[in-house]
Amino acid sequence: MDRFDAMRAYVRVVESGSFTKAAQQLNAHKATVSQQIAQLEAKINTRLLTRTTRSVAPTAEGLTYYQHACTILKQMDDVEAQLRQGAQAPSGHLRVNVPVAVGRQILAPEIRDFLKRYPQVSIELACSDRAVDIVGEGVDCVLRGGVLPDSSLSARFVGNLRFVLCAAPSYIEENGLPHTPQDLLRHQQVGFLLASTGKVRAIALTQGEQSLSFDLPARFVTTDSAAALSAALDGLGIVLLAQFVASHYLASGALVQVLPQWLPPSMPLHFVTPSRHRSAARVKVFMDWAQRVMTRRLGAGLEANSAR
Repeated sequence: MDRFDAMRAYVRVVESGSFTKAAQQLNAHKATVSQQIAQLEAKINTRLLTRTTRSVAPTAEGLTYYQHACTILKQMDDVEAQLRQGAQAPSGHLRVNVPVAVGRQILAPEIRDFLKRYPQVSIELACSDRAVDIVGEGVDCVLRGGVLPDSSLSARFVGNLRFVLCAAPSYIEENGLPHTPQDLLRHQQVGFLLASTGKVRAIALTQGEQSLSFDLPARFVTTDSAAALSAALDGLGIVLLAQFVASHYLASGALVQVLPQWLPPSMPLHFVTPSRHRSAARVKVFMDWAQRVMTRRLGAGLEANSAR
């Protein structure tokens, strides 16, 4: 027995005073409605209706049950209506987690535009470079970099993020400028600790079909991209930065590009949501909006049309 179907049938019987009329309203057979009421009475071990050949009326206990059933069914109808509306119109609270640099430099400065476009949506923007447990932490949408593992999560490709190898002039003056990849072996890096492996990220470089990778020593290691940038500006070592992060400092001379003829591999970016089912409207419009903003703000730093 479906408790809510039986409850709804009971309410219709009380309000119409007839099993026949209730069945017509529910587009069901009279025998089905009668069986639902009998099962409901058996379930709660209480007689709910007084039946005669001409009428049906609730008992005292049945009237109490009717009043509570009306309240429960109305609450369920209201909740279902809100969920249906939420699946169609952008509304509700949205929890998003993105890398520190993207959140601070790209999305946060533009978030006023999103809130203006969607006045019924509120947003909690967490900026973190750590791996996020989307389901466990109740996050609606995460921006993740790197190759995604196979899972039940739904991923939407954003683009490939470009990187640049650089260092502060003070570091170059003290340690010299590398002219070949092998020269890197005499240098140290500002280490970025990868949450996926727990290891310091290697310096990978490509030129044509040639690819090289170096595990440079690091006296300073961090899991925060903002801290890595700060340490590099202070001359603590060579650092691998997203191009959009480094571009301002390269233009001002606060950083110098190292081995510009060798390119670090780009990194795929994806928006990840908790399931493969259709996302709520607030999630979809945020991803649409954020992808437009990132494509515009990142410029050449994001290869939007690269292979997935």
